[in-house]
Amino acid sequence: MRAIVRAVSCMFVAVLTLACGSGGGGSSSSTGGSPGGASITGGNTDPVCTVGTSTGPVQKPQFVQNIPSGQTGWFASPVVADLDHSGHNKLIAGYYSLFVYDAYGNRLAKADGNGSRIYAPFVVADLDGSGVMDIVCGQGSQVYAYQWLNGGLKLKAGWPVDTSCAGQSPEVRGLAAADLDGTGKLEVVATTTQTQSASVGGAQVFVYSPNGQIYQPAGGYAPAWPRYNDRTDAGGDASRNGAGEDGYGCYGLNVGIGHIDDDPNPEIIVTYDNHAIQAFKNDGVAINASSWFSNPDSTYLGDPMTWGQFIRWDDPTVELDHYHLHTGAWPNPGTGQAWLQWTASPPSFGDLLGDGHKEVICAPNVELGIPYVTQAYAVMALQGDFGDGSRSAMRLPGWETLPTGGTPVNVSGWYPPMGVPAPAVAKIQSGGNPEIIVSLNDGCMYAFTSTAALLWKYNYTNGKAIMFASEPMIADLNQSGSPAIIFTTYGAPDVTDSGHLIILAANGALLYDLPLPNPGHDGNGNGAPAAPTVADLDGDGQLEIFVQTFDHGMDEFKVPGSGCNCLLWNNARGGLLRQGQPD
Repeated sequence: MRAIVRAVSCMFVAVLTLACGSGGGGSSSSTGGSPGGASITGGNTDPVCTVGTSTGPVQKPQFVQNIPSGQTGWFASPVVADLDHSGHNKLIAGYYSLFVYDAYGNRLAKADGNGSRIYAPFVVADLDGSGVMDIVCGQGSQVYAYQWLNGGLKLKAGWPVDTSCAGQSPEVRGLAAADLDGTGKLEVVATTTQTQSASVGGAQVFVYSPNGQIYQPAGGYAPAWPRYNDRTDAGGDASRNGAGEDGYGCYGLNVGIGHIDDDPNPEIIVTYDNHAIQAFKNDGVAINASSWFSNPDSTYLGDPMTWGQFIRWDDPTVELDHYHLHTGAWPNPGTGQAWLQWTASPPSFGDLLGDGHKEVICAPNVELGIPYVTQAYAVMALQGDFGDGSRSAMRLPGWETLPTGGTPVNVSGWYPPMGVPAPAVAKIQSGGNPEIIVSLNDGCMYAFTSTAALLWKYNYTNGKAIMFASEPMIADLNQSGSPAIIFTTYGAPDVTDSGHLIILAANGALLYDLPLPNPGHDGNGNGAPAAPTVADLDGDGQLEIFVQTFDHGMDEFKVPGSGCNCLLWNNARGGLLRQGQPD
């Protein structure tokens, strides 16, 4: 059987700091130049993918309708998919309930789960190859899977499952799916906000089979999942490489799935709120980093380390001295060495060298001081465990010094939540390898080349002190073969004009900045935190953009003259499997 996915249609801070800053002035006009003085264009708008029948420049998106939900939206981006293989697409949306609509915005079904918010983008796929489409979402500590049967949502046998452990009922904030063992069935990976250690039964990463059972690959150590565990056997975590390993809190879409070694099965990459990024095999066993890294602790001096057994530091010389040469004072953010934090840093994948090997790409925050304070967000590209493993978890050549954004937007309190810097990786300009497009929570959207150079940046703040951006989408909106960058903004709860739909050309030039119509009020924020979805819902061959908001449900826009010829990154986390790369 083949798994089916149907989607239609310090003192040291890196010297490449690229100050953008919020509140930099701006304009809310629907077209024209970039707002403020902090925007830079760069590169070309040549075709990079199939050219359709273009009638000219990208046309202004036309507002079609608002689809109200009566509920707060978070980061769970909507999905357009043919759920019943009828040739007619449905629109799926996740708030505190899961909704399914027809092409005209009429509600077809609703599932309430346990009533908790659907925080992370949900998975839409045929998990077991049965021909019936499944929708998998996290709500509170539980993961639900629904089948689309007879025009409605039916709870799939074996679901929901619960990630509660060690006396906590954490929240599922990361979700992805993949065929982890080549059997043609899709496994579901969930990451949670669990803070208890593995020594008392805490775990942050769960993997489930399509029937809701904990996944156990053939021939692997048992039980493979969840991780981390408190076992001391060969497949355990408590004494791995002597020192053992532990995790803490995955707070913002902190999971990706991609091939980063030479075997045929993909690996699971997880980022944690303890300064660690880990790479797991499908049996739950973590991958060793290059032997260039070894343990500096006197108790385990010189022992190997997995990807997640050591803190990543901003300055490559700190990692050289500490993990390779074992020399000098122990680094400390309180004495000037900036460390990297992965609190809400989703991993993405891209082949930046064009050699057939994908790198792991993340945007961690750079922290200094005790208590530590985020100085900026950076972009990091790490190599996989290919060949002899000598480059595993090492910085990609040319990325030794991390490109870094400006001072982050400051929020007093918890709301609105900080933006989730999820990188989109795609070839948007002719020549060279893929680019990385990401917002670094400083009021700007950035594009970097595969060699870590700044290509362009765009200030989206419109003069507001608090503005964040969604994950960017990448799609050709005029059939020219040159993709546009599509994203939304959000801000403080009481600033009710914070939500915008912004479209940039491939060179970073502003095409449209559209305030979202008829905003409402929500105490969590105003505007659209979830990545917009770009797809053809009604089957007319033109693309719609779906914008899900905190405060007033979902806005639908149509882009006249667009087509489905070039959808490079048109769903949150790259696709309906939410892997951090296109399906």
